[in-house]
Amino acid sequence: MLEWGSITKGPVGTTAWLALEVERPVVHYLPGVPDADTTVADFVHHTSGLPRLPATMRDRLFGDPYREPVGVPLHLAAAVPATPRGQFVYSNLGYALLGALLGALLGALLDEVHGDWFAAVRQHVLDPAGISSAALVPADADRVVAKLFGRTIQPWALGESSFAAAGGVWSTFDDLCRYAFSTNTGCRRLTARDSSSGRRQVGPAVGGAELVSVSGARNGVRPGTIGA
Repeated sequence: MLEWGSITKGPVGTTAWLALEVERPVVHYLPGVPDADTTVADFVHHTSGLPRLPATMRDRLFGDPYREPVGVPLHLAAAVPATPRGQFVYSNLGYALLGALLGALLGALLDEVHGDWFAAVRQHVLDPAGISSAALVPADADRVVAKLFGRTIQPWALGESSFAAAGGVWSTFDDLCRYAFSTNTGCRRLTARDSSSGRRQVGPAVGGAELVSVSGARNGVRPGTIGA
């Protein structure tokens, strides 16, 4: 099993675009969010003004910043913008909130036991693409992990935390390839739907060949590459 990292944001953003009214303010869905103007589309495109991580989390060069929030619910009050809305600011916090939104609205309808965002992503993106191995917390023995000087590098605990929607998916290499191939079809489907409905088109950054570009990258790496 390979870690998708921020490629996870692709199917999450696509699910939001397919299933929600993306121009509607987030506060309509999550009343506890402080900014009344931020829309679902802002979360998808990293234009909400939210920082990469909330101020309460330590973003360190070495170490796992997502280990601390494992088992801790996401605090909506921490979603305070750091820059003006409309500017691109890569935000894992924004995608964590998008996961919370999908879980609250769609997950419970699709999976009464778990009621999480992953159930919605499975229905709208993973299952149609023929992806069956995707998981958030695969067994340690199934994970392919990097090594440094012969020592295994411990993967970040994204899939176990409230930030899983920002980068927590794992799958086999074959299923990762299936997702890559499926994005071209998704682009055409979204573009056709937006054109017929008169909705604002967003281009291939969601659901298309350039889908990974909504993921951005860790720290200063250019959008379109893998990062968390």
